[in-house]
Amino acid sequence: MTNPRRERPGAHARAIMSDRRWLALPLAARAAWLGIADLADVMPEIRVPRGLPVAEEKVARMLGADRHEFEEAAVRLNELGIVERAKGGLRLRVF
Repeated sequence: MTNPRRERPGAHARAIMSDRRWLALPLAARAAWLGIADLADVMPEIRVPRGLPVAEEKVARMLGADRHEFEEAAVRLNELGIVERAKGGLRLRVF
């Protein structure tokens, strides 16, 4: 018997991929968005508007991404209003 309160795996991915901005993003930015949304489950400060932004270098390291490629992806995510760049860090606006 399954627990009715248990969240279905991939809920973030389905919600994110159904967003209209998904198609406008390059592959690296798509991967970064999914990764940041997963990180937000264990690091709520990434998505709390009043929390301190998490350093981009730290997010890139946690995702196992190349820092320069991640910076390019973050620029695209910022242009579409998915993340907010503030005080040298990132904050997820859409999750």
